Amino acid sequence: MSDWKRVKLEEIAEITGGGTPSKSNDEYWNGDIPWLTPTDVTKSKKNFLSDTESYITDIGLKKSSAKLIPENNVLMTSRATIGKSIINKVPMATNQGFANFICDGMKVSSEYLLYLLNSKAKKFEQLGSGSTFKEISKGELKSFVVDLPPVVEQQKIAAILSSVDEAIEKTEQIIEQTEKVKKGLMQQLLTKGIGHTEFKYTPFGKIPIPWKVTPVEQFATVEYGVSEAVSNNTDSSIGIPILTGANITLDGKIDLFKQVYIQKRDAEKFQLKKGDLLFNWRSGSQHHVGKTAIFNLDGDFTYASFILRIRVNGECDYRYYYYLLNYLKSIGYFSKDTSVQVNFKLNATSFRELLLIKPSLDEQKQISQRLLAIDNKIKLEKDKLLRLANLKHGLMQQLLTGKVRVPIDDEEEVKET
Repeated sequence: MSDWKRVKLEEIAEITGGGTPSKSNDEYWNGDIPWLTPTDVTKSKKNFLSDTESYITDIGLKKSSAKLIPENNVLMTSRATIGKSIINKVPMATNQGFANFICDGMKVSSEYLLYLLNSKAKKFEQLGSGSTFKEISKGELKSFVVDLPPVVEQQKIAAILSSVDEAIEKTEQIIEQTEKVKKGLMQQLLTKGIGHTEFKYTPFGKIPIPWKVTPVEQFATVEYGVSEAVSNNTDSSIGIPILTGANITLDGKIDLFKQVYIQKRDAEKFQLKKGDLLFNWRSGSQHHVGKTAIFNLDGDFTYASFILRIRVNGECDYRYYYYLLNYLKSIGYFSKDTSVQVNFKLNATSFRELLLIKPSLDEQKQISQRLLAIDNKIKLEKDKLLRLANLKHGLMQQLLTGKVRVPIDDEEEVKET
């Protein structure tokens, strides 16, 4: 690392702030100059930005402390959310929530600086101060010291990291598109079925004529869980873990991020078995009411009183009803904030009386198998995304610190220090 230098950030870039033209003067707004806010940056997953939500005019730029930053420089959020950076692909201004790094191209690559600043985000957060919201000062940033390799090596490091970012972006796009396909497929399969041509009108709209609309109690048992008042214990030696509404994610999975336990004698009648559906019937947020998960864990578990355990009989496929309940939640069926709602107070008694669609068992299985296949594809892509994120994290730790060197000449081997 003898050719790496320890430098202050002000030695490799001019660090400036931004500003906001008066919102009361229409002359200053809706012009041709992109005006960047932290929201533009935090909602974007890209390293480069050309467009912003708001635009200002030339006079708005002149009559404020905003500055026009030349293209291909690094703009970093410095207030509230600290350390999130992008590179502007066109000249743009920012509001005062930014530290803008106008790079000295002889000393630093803008793309390398982007990754370097992102890797220091936690440190910048620690250096922030303020009572209303944290902000890191330009003075702190100017005097912040970093280790800097030669520009050619910077460019190679940035190229490696950007190739991983490209793979991450493509994987995210695949996940997003597949989830859209799943949403449309759920609506089609759970209301129109497979291969039907004749339909009848029901409270759910048109459904295939052979399908039934049946009270839940005719094909499943529905039971409350154990009172959480007796389970406020994090000692695993006391008994068996209890699942609460917090353990059911919005996408219908079980997350064991937090566990409380209950004595076995208090949980005998609340035992879970694989294939049980866990329905979150009560929550402080309507957003969580109706989320449903399949219990598929090994070992003894029980469930809390704000969850209904739905155990279908042999005439039904539990996966089909898992998809149906989550679909009904997605269209607001269990919400108080929509006209498409359950017309009763949601509890175990009323849920037993709830009418649900009941195709034949064979068609239930065909529907759930098709939806399971697309879920498996989404899971594979999410697993790939996690591996890529871990790869990027490891590469940043190694390459941005000089622990692993990249060859300047393609024929050179990587040197470890």
